[in-house]
Amino acid sequence: MAYASELVGVGLAPGTAAGIGGQYNAVTALGSAQTDAAPLTASMSVVAGADGTKGVILKGQVGDEVWVFNNSGSTLKVYPPTGAAIAVAGTGLGTGNAAFSQLTYKTTIYKCVTSTQWLANTSA
Repeated sequence: MAYASELVGVGLAPGTAAGIGGQYNAVTALGSAQTDAAPLTASMSVVAGADGTKGVILKGQVGDEVWVFNNSGSTLKVYPPTGAAIAVAGTGLGTGNAAFSQLTYKTTIYKCVTSTQWLANTSA
């Protein structure tokens, strides 16, 4: 992916160039279920406050990617949008509305491949 400054250099408006690269936010994990988890509102998020029960919830449409870094000392629960599932490596396509357990200090890229299916790719 090109830097925003490179895209501006070839004629894109600065706001458009910044948007292509994605947006970042810091999030504090909340709740203990899909219904009260903290919403992820940017394509790149650093999440704090996970304690093994608190979580965040993905949003997006087919083709979207969301990068999440768990900057907590405990596992982070990452929920799919209502009615969707997150595939779990080694176990198949996942269960609808079930949380994905993202380990401490790991980055996971979540990719929305259908309206009801997300894939997860976690760093080593």
